Amino acid sequence: MHEAQDRTWVVDRFERPATIPDALALLERHGSNARVVAGATDLLLEMQRNVRSVDVLIDLSAISGLDEIRRDGDIVRLGPLTTHRQVVASRLVHSDGLPLAQASLEVGSAQLRNRATVAGNLITASPANDTISALLALGASVELTTVRGSRVVPLAEFYLGVRKTVMEPDELMTSITFPALTTSHSGLFAKVGLRSAQAISVVHAGIVVGTDGDVVTEARIALGSVAPTVVLIEAAGTLVGGALTQESIEKCAIAAAQEVDQITDPRATAGYRKQVVRVVVTRMLKALADGE
Repeated sequence: MHEAQDRTWVVDRFERPATIPDALALLERHGSNARVVAGATDLLLEMQRNVRSVDVLIDLSAISGLDEIRRDGDIVRLGPLTTHRQVVASRLVHSDGLPLAQASLEVGSAQLRNRATVAGNLITASPANDTISALLALGASVELTTVRGSRVVPLAEFYLGVRKTVMEPDELMTSITFPALTTSHSGLFAKVGLRSAQAISVVHAGIVVGTDGDVVTEARIALGSVAPTVVLIEAAGTLVGGALTQESIEKCAIAAAQEVDQITDPRATAGYRKQVVRVVVTRMLKALADGE
């Protein structure tokens, strides 16, 4: 039993399955009363704050091979136990998914990155979670598995609201995938916080741009901490078909800032966030245009 803010939380059962089928069987049996543990860095805080009530914890740490980062053809695949530290250290992610490596480096402290998993960051579903915008910009999908089979959900369709996803109680996130960036693609992640380290984002952004010569062929801009969920910005489409010029960049940045109904919270006002979005998108696109 642990005390937090004069309230208590308790777990009735702790399970440590040896295989994925064992874990899925436990999820089917316990349903919404169970919660999967990977790094548990978010979950323990949620339980202490009574954000989540859990009777059964299912710890995946005894299952081998779930922390792999590999490339299958043109697809980069992360296992559900892949930590932010592993992503930061991965040459594969640096070359094929740089925004994710940059976002993972911004997650908490070094100690936290050693335990916290990318899958956990996605499932917690806070709009302030940095890896979400990076993976949205990369066009990522997640694989959700039950005893009945698996389904693949684009990350753009995964979130329903603050801390709400399409996951069913008996589903386990078994992989995260995204198309590897090619030589004709470039991408960045950026974050603005109220201090220089270990800060919750006021705004975070992931951008990926594809080009053919000087002409933009595709563009994705994802913004986080500005709305109830991390969002893909339609204004990115204004870049397609032309070059990344000062005029096109400024037009896109202004449209991006206007597109989202910004939130106000203890960290920043909606008006401040709107200004920050315009500045951040401008600087990121200019960096990509300059090859930085």
